[in-house]
Amino acid sequence: MFKSIQNWFRRRRFREGKTLSQFIARNVRRDIQIVSAARIDEGFITVRIRTSNVLYVSKGLTDKPEFEPAREMRFDEIWTWVGKSWGGLPDGTSIVEHLK
Repeated sequence: MFKSIQNWFRRRRFREGKTLSQFIARNVRRDIQIVSAARIDEGFITVRIRTSNVLYVSKGLTDKPEFEPAREMRFDEIWTWVGKSWGGLPDGTSIVEHLK
């Protein structure tokens, strides 16, 4: 019963063509564009991801990145951030380290 309710909410939220955004760290925003929701009942969706540091983009230090190529992901991986809690770049470094 719980699984069917959960799948209903997922089908409603993750519709094909929709773009969702969420902050995954203090100054890091992730946008996902839903490409395919065919395997949504199995816990997978096909998405294109764009992760950007909003402070770096707003100050003109970096350009707003393009969406990555489409890939299939599990729901628990979509909003996972592996960098530092204060943001920075996805590899965990700071833009200051790349400007030197």
